[in-house]
Amino acid sequence: MILELSGIWKVFRLGTEAVEALCGVDLALEEGEFVTVIGSNGAGKSTLLNVIAGTCRPNRGRVRIGGKDVTKWPAHRRARWIGRVFQDPLRGTAAHMTLAENLALALKKGRRGFSLLLTPARKRYLRKLLEPLGMELERRLGERVGHLSGGERQAVTVLMATLARPKLLLLDEHTAALDPANAEKVLEITERLVGEARITTLMVTHRMDQALSLGNRLIMMHKGKIRLDLSAEEKERLSVADLVDLFRRLGVTDDALLLAGNGTNNAGDAYS
Repeated sequence: MILELSGIWKVFRLGTEAVEALCGVDLALEEGEFVTVIGSNGAGKSTLLNVIAGTCRPNRGRVRIGGKDVTKWPAHRRARWIGRVFQDPLRGTAAHMTLAENLALALKKGRRGFSLLLTPARKRYLRKLLEPLGMELERRLGERVGHLSGGERQAVTVLMATLARPKLLLLDEHTAALDPANAEKVLEITERLVGEARITTLMVTHRMDQALSLGNRLIMMHKGKIRLDLSAEEKERLSVADLVDLFRRLGVTDDALLLAGNGTNNAGDAYS
């Protein structure tokens, strides 16, 4: 088992108010699974990823990655096993460094002897990595990443997150800030890279169509709990309208989420 969450509780204190973001969550992911996670605002989706990544420690429960109990490990200690892509395209790359330098950093993740020696042979290898993205970025190795568009930068971030072959890839609404064309392109790149390397993946999305079409498992969250856990066969039988109906049966009245079922991109909130 790559990921095991047991009885995860997370409570945030907002002044005198206690907000339960996660309420006894149990979740297990096997090697190679691609799981999409959907839920209303405040459902606990991003908090779930933060607990897994180590940027947020649970009040109760256990986190195991690759069979090791990492509950008390800080984020930097888990980082060699985890790749993560955020909603903001600016967060996954170093804008002041060149494209080649960013890729070289990703290749060195978790290894000793930190060197950015960009030999001709190394540059040829980096070009080969970029060619399949279909964005002609292989011609721009020497350009600063800050000059790339949001879609180009997010595609590079996904590539960088998968280069070191992490045990687990966390995607936190990573196409929500992109226009529809770039979002579809980045999703295609994501699906191909994850599939080729068989990386266990957890992808949070507000888009019901994405949740149904991508991956081999779908999790629905509401008010800090996993309310549905659907297999590939079960979700293949569902339409977006069916998924909207399931949410309404749970009492979800989040208009933004229900609109997302019709293909609208929406950003998450602080506890989503």
